[in-house]
Amino acid sequence: MIYKEMFPMVKDEYTLVLVKPDGVKTRHIGDIITRIERKGYTIEALKMIIPTEEKLRQHYADKVDKPFFPELLEYMTEGPIVGIVVSGTNVVQAIHNMAGATNPGEAEWGTIRGDYGREWPDGNLRNIIHTSDTVESANHEIGIWFPEFDIEQARKAHLND
Repeated sequence: MIYKEMFPMVKDEYTLVLVKPDGVKTRHIGDIITRIERKGYTIEALKMIIPTEEKLRQHYADKVDKPFFPELLEYMTEGPIVGIVVSGTNVVQAIHNMAGATNPGEAEWGTIRGDYGREWPDGNLRNIIHTSDTVESANHEIGIWFPEFDIEQARKAHLND
């Protein structure tokens, strides 16, 4: 019997990781990629991006009306970001757990945010990384940052692996 037939809750997924400007500036890109690959996940696409206000408004559509959005926009446009599409079994939750709690002060040691993120005295969070939190948000976010990436085509290609 095939493993996936024995465990139907196991599923191959795609997720988005964004290394934020502070993660790029402090040179944590390589470590983040290494952590992902050491867990056995596959880097499907990777690129450096200069984020525009338009893309950030699409990505953070649920936060545009929040009082902290101007600071978030300023933070996310401080420099380039690195976008990464990752695939693997139950990868959305696994990578989200690997990132740690949104607030670096609450993130456990051993998570990306626990190891590298920080909260500044002005209350602004510098949490290094964004990860999708659901399969639906991952698909939506990949469409924003990687419009050229076709998830269904990638799935078909992996059937032949």
